[in-house]
Amino acid sequence: MLHLLQLGLSGKIKESVIDIKYDIDWHSVYALALRQGITAILLDAISKLPNEARPSKPMLLQWIGQATMMERMYAKHMEKIASLAEFYRQYDIKMLLLKGYGCSLCYTKPEHRPTGDIDVFLFGRQDEADVLVEKQLDIKVHREYHKHSTFNYGGVEVENHAKFIDDVSHKSNIRFESILMAVLDKEECLKSPIDNVLIPSPTFNALFLLRHTGEHFASNEITLRQVLDVGTFFQRYHSKIDWALVFKVYKEERMLRFFNAIATICAEYLGIDATCFASDDKQYSYQSDITIADRILSDIFEKKDVLPMSTAGIDT
Repeated sequence: MLHLLQLGLSGKIKESVIDIKYDIDWHSVYALALRQGITAILLDAISKLPNEARPSKPMLLQWIGQATMMERMYAKHMEKIASLAEFYRQYDIKMLLLKGYGCSLCYTKPEHRPTGDIDVFLFGRQDEADVLVEKQLDIKVHREYHKHSTFNYGGVEVENHAKFIDDVSHKSNIRFESILMAVLDKEECLKSPIDNVLIPSPTFNALFLLRHTGEHFASNEITLRQVLDVGTFFQRYHSKIDWALVFKVYKEERMLRFFNAIATICAEYLGIDATCFASDDKQYSYQSDITIADRILSDIFEKKDVLPMSTAGIDT
């Protein structure tokens, strides 16, 4: 599956290891791809294989159906983002989009990244915007969680963030939240293809995406798709990052070993160029750590719901 993922991402494989004589259990690969959120990307890889190496026709049709559904959901997702951004624009509220759609723009085919919630940050106007949503759109806003409010916007869940990370439940995040806010103030956000939708600066996302992925790892919910979000982000934006600041924060917040491991997974197993995880002058660079990378991959492929420490079924 990892070699197919390389093929789907870049159109080539680091080492020629797929032998068409292999008897591949495509049903197992498909089930694993579903759990890892990479079904459509693997279909891109399958389309590059010789006919005799592909899954059976019924299996292939099931795969195509799943990818087509993902593409339709992505189109709906984009439509809702544009609609919500236009609503906010009427009140001169700028919309910063976290993760999700912004991450998808780093993929070869953005529509093949699974969609989820719409996570927004409104530059200090969260409360005002929520009141507008309730009064003007007649949509119920839920404010139970200190980190963000939530509401259902045309079938898509929106999280309107007051903060980027949970600095109440996890005290270690207090300093990190202040770092993110400082970077947001200092660095200019990027414009997205959608009007009034901004994406965080590369330096911000180098910090935020890795921390977010780390939280999923710590809570035993990490998937390959989250690793891909980090890897494809660095692949696209590595030349635009303030590496001195990022490495300073990685070291102070004890994130450097995790960065090294995730970068190693991307470079060794996903076919992403290792130079993407270093500054152009090579002054700052990841250090390969196969041992920890393999342990993280083992966690990724575990069936999470049967582990003793599983959070499956437990409300946050």
